[in-house]
Amino acid sequence: MSDVKNFRKPYNPPIEATWWTKNPFYFRYILREGTSVCALFVALELMLGVFLFLMCDLDTEVATSQSAAPYLWWVNSFLGNPIILLLNLASLGAALFHAVTWFALMPKAVRVFMNKHTTDLVPEYFVSGALYAMLGGATVVILILAFATM
Repeated sequence: MSDVKNFRKPYNPPIEATWWTKNPFYFRYILREGTSVCALFVALELMLGVFLFLMCDLDTEVATSQSAAPYLWWVNSFLGNPIILLLNLASLGAALFHAVTWFALMPKAVRVFMNKHTTDLVPEYFVSGALYAMLGGATVVILILAFATM
């Protein structure tokens, strides 16, 4: 082992807090990753709804508004609040932005071959189109189920 000391100081350039705003690629990346905050809000909101539903006393033969009061408060007062409605709309927009950017990234991240005998890849538009078709199909199924229970 050497006893020679190195007195050089490494150069550490100053980094601004807004370094990511100067490059559009990094800005879109941080914006996309920021959509996780909206996903956290929606997850906590749904967990609150499930918790309040479990607090309801539904053991009686006929459920009354008194026995379902916690859940009814969540549906009427909490979800009906204009601020919560705006946050839910922002979360929907963030989820759609996340889906669009993910669907654009997917053909580049996952290599799907035409068959096992060739190295030709499935066209990017086909992979993205299949993802959008699945998103649309899942949305239609969820809307049908939601309106069928009304």
